[in-house]
Amino acid sequence: MVDEFIRILQCVRHAASNNFSGVGLIVCDPRLVLPTFPMKPWIPLPNGESTVDQILKISAIECELHDGFHFLSHELKLFAAAQYFSPPVDLSLSVDVEGGFGGRYFAALFGSIIPGVECTGIATRAAGVAVFKGGQKIYSENP
Repeated sequence: MVDEFIRILQCVRHAASNNFSGVGLIVCDPRLVLPTFPMKPWIPLPNGESTVDQILKISAIECELHDGFHFLSHELKLFAAAQYFSPPVDLSLSVDVEGGFGGRYFAALFGSIIPGVECTGIATRAAGVAVFKGGQKIYSENP
């Protein structure tokens, strides 16, 4: 499942157009209660498309769902979008503060240690692709 998650992030980043806002993804059980707040709960998710196509659509700057984190089930199906995600900071983790990373990167890193979160990842123009599991970066692809 993690390899397929990485492939999704790679495909999103490589297929993204100039209007790509970047993306943060979390893989977990939809019933899991996480420190989130829905930013656009009245906007329906795009459906009838592949997960990559859905993510590309909602990651376009002109889409109202582009901001925040998006959630995938263990089957890598999109079930929530545009979620403000504020995981607790764990100061025991090894954190690269010199890397020029932003809030989405650190939220993905810290969010990956929450019990029930399978893995997290980001894809951005500046940072490339990064995937985290258990507080460790397990995959990185720089631009």
